[in-house]
Amino acid sequence: MRRVFLDVGAYDGASVRFFRDNCREADQFEIFCFEPLPLNVEKLARIPNITIVPKAAWSSEGSRILFVGGKKEKGSTLFPDKSTGLIDVSNAQEVRTFAFAPYVQEHFEESDELWLKLNVEGAEYEIIPHLKRHGLLSWFNRIYVMWHAYKIPSLQARHDAVVAMVPEAICVWRKKTITPLC
Repeated sequence: MRRVFLDVGAYDGASVRFFRDNCREADQFEIFCFEPLPLNVEKLARIPNITIVPKAAWSSEGSRILFVGGKKEKGSTLFPDKSTGLIDVSNAQEVRTFAFAPYVQEHFEESDELWLKLNVEGAEYEIIPHLKRHGLLSWFNRIYVMWHAYKIPSLQARHDAVVAMVPEAICVWRKKTITPLC
């Protein structure tokens, strides 16, 4: 059995550092970081002992437009109506997407201890139903989500239904909230 931490929306590695600093068993986990923004992928490359997938997790293979934040291009989203993060719709990049559920099925086993962290600036409303359709939500021993519907008006109608798919999910990584991990 493998122990695996999947950091989807890895940003600059902040969640990896948080995980390693706050989980006494972190050294027993393989860490996979999923991040489409090239600037952040460069920062992730400086972190030892992680696997980086430089694409946006989604429900299908292909490409989408990524809208990048104006302040040092730190944040990004696939949703142009995001109201925070200084998103600049004129600062857009095409990024590769991949179907997350088949990736999980190909690389891991249901018997593995899988921890999933989603901080994907709205894509959680696509990824979670995608995992449910593939029968994979039960594969995850822990699910941590940062919900973004309050920042993205086009997703507000889907929020309650998607949250109900993962009632065991823990909301973390919001405004320095510390949630015990282990």
